[in-house]
Amino acid sequence: MIDPEDFTPEALRKIAPACSDCPDGGQADLTDGAVIYPRRPDLWNDDDGNKRWWWRCKCGAYVGTHKGTITALGKPAGEATRKARIEAHAAFDPLWRKRMALSGLTQKTARGRGYKWLAAQLGIDRKACHIGDMSADMARRVVEVCKAGKTPIPTGERDE
Repeated sequence: MIDPEDFTPEALRKIAPACSDCPDGGQADLTDGAVIYPRRPDLWNDDDGNKRWWWRCKCGAYVGTHKGTITALGKPAGEATRKARIEAHAAFDPLWRKRMALSGLTQKTARGRGYKWLAAQLGIDRKACHIGDMSADMARRVVEVCKAGKTPIPTGERDE
């Protein structure tokens, strides 16, 4: 089980994600689900009973962590950015999942190819193309691209 108390403040600062909503990229601090969702005890722990961790900026923006870790799922975001990212995933995820089902690809391969395709459509570097790191404006562009009826994710491209 991960316990932030096992890390020095300096070590936590080194891995803290920059806030996507602060003009200066405010640095987040680690906190638990009870702080982020005080009225949602179901979000305080993972399914296995271990505490869930969240990164929260002083502006109030936040982001969750990968299960069993303190690794951020993206950059902390305020309500408008979180909503835009949710909508982006709702538009994008069905495309790569459909390609996975039609082509027999693994989830990792289909998702990787999906992000490669999305990066090309958005005109950004593949390594910068992760919905959890996007601004609200970029996430809204994802929705537009995915709904524009462009050719879905290719089947034969190699992952990079």
